[in-house]
Amino acid sequence: MRLPSKSDLVRLSRDRGAILKTALAVVAVAHLLGLAVSLMPKGKGDPHGVFSFGFVPRDVPGLVDFVRFGGGGGGGGSCEELSPELARDALAELVETALEALPGGDEAEAVRLWWRAIAADDGSGADAAARLGALPETTRRRDEFLADLSYLAGDADSARDLYVAEARRFPAAVYARRSALFLARYEGDREGLASLLEDPSFRSALSPLEDIHYSAAVPDHVGLAFATVRYQFVLLASSSLLPALFTAAIWFLILLSFQGRARAFLPAALGAFALGIVAAALAFYAGAVQETVRGFRAGEGDPEWKQFLYLLAGVSLREEVAKLLCFLPLALLLARRGTPLEALLLAGFVGLGFAFQENLVYFRGGGAGNLAWTRLLTANPLHFSLTGVAGLALWKVLHRRGRGWEDFLLVFLVVVFAHTVYNSVLTIPSLEEYAPLHPILVAVIAYQYFDPLRQHMEVAGLHRRLSPFGIFVVGSTLLTCTVLVSASFVLPFRFAAGAFATSLGAMIPLAFAFLSRFRDL
Repeated sequence: MRLPSKSDLVRLSRDRGAILKTALAVVAVAHLLGLAVSLMPKGKGDPHGVFSFGFVPRDVPGLVDFVRFGGGGGGGGSCEELSPELARDALAELVETALEALPGGDEAEAVRLWWRAIAADDGSGADAAARLGALPETTRRRDEFLADLSYLAGDADSARDLYVAEARRFPAAVYARRSALFLARYEGDREGLASLLEDPSFRSALSPLEDIHYSAAVPDHVGLAFATVRYQFVLLASSSLLPALFTAAIWFLILLSFQGRARAFLPAALGAFALGIVAAALAFYAGAVQETVRGFRAGEGDPEWKQFLYLLAGVSLREEVAKLLCFLPLALLLARRGTPLEALLLAGFVGLGFAFQENLVYFRGGGAGNLAWTRLLTANPLHFSLTGVAGLALWKVLHRRGRGWEDFLLVFLVVVFAHTVYNSVLTIPSLEEYAPLHPILVAVIAYQYFDPLRQHMEVAGLHRRLSPFGIFVVGSTLLTCTVLVSASFVLPFRFAAGAFATSLGAMIPLAFAFLSRFRDL
């Protein structure tokens, strides 16, 4: 079977009947696949086998984590998550059995004494702790266990010293390093925390996101910058990459279709998209400085005016400044010979790159799911529209060699305010009743971008370019149907289909608002 050529794709993207048939076919296939997937046998019970089968790890590291973190997998935890309640519930007997099965040696004896000190309710805990302390200093986990007992007794200073001692002796003592860092930060000891972070073995015990918070608490601006870069690469390597790329690719192709010389313009568009990713890292860095170093933050319990001020002078301002800073090199290149269309598109691609990187955070935190469809229609156009409008104003100032700067300032302030209003109706509890209006806000903002884009677009050869209408309909259908099939892996089909229909219905008015901008293109 011959694959469709570029000219075939262009023709089909402008054929409303072909677009509708394609969308319906994709939906039908997705429902059949979803039904088939939902009927596949799924595993039952607790995935770790802890509560269904009474399983307790038999090796020392697994058993220690099991006790420390209440039966869950501790992984990279610290003393902050210590949960001694396991010693008093029905699993205690299983732990005792596992302890008896441990091999001989000082480390196994240390585990047993540590457990007895935690579980004791008859006054024998002190004796077990004393016997633990009498073990040789070279015993793995001895100081770490003593630190746990000190921390549970409320002696954080002694606990930190013991965690540090364990970490200095044993390269594998990741939990001890993380616990020492946590206690230094918890106690507000910036000098002590900075000293620990100077040791690469302590810093490497942290995830990049944790490193950001700890570096900001010192504050260590250089370490914070490196941790921010590391975190961006972790996001790019995560499983959220595919849905984030999918949502970005739909808008990327739509914006590119407004440029008559798409192939020649593609490298510049990709470069602008990459600058948007850089802008997201800059905004993330600025957020850590503002909120952790400077203490400029607001919570749900704060007055509404303070929450709005935080969203205005914090979130919205830093994000729009970061995006414009990354667009500035492109604006300078376009200042002499560029056109309004190029400025609008490249600024929009910067905003789209920013939204792509931001989506990685959201998808990683809560799974892509229905978020992919929602953010396709809200966050993505919000960011590229705001950046496009502000970017065009910036380009005009540079093109006119500084004249009209006050117009740019006014546009920029309006952009920041519009971003703040959007964030406010979604995050401030007292404005929750207005949250259903956020799609209207997105549509109004997007129109301010697409209207001048339509005005300046190259109409010559329009029929030889992919239709934004076709890209939007087919791309949205593929995205939502992928979400349906994915949900069917974990949910009964009726629930997956119900969630699919609900999320689809909630965003249909906004989808039609975009289609109205594309229907004659």
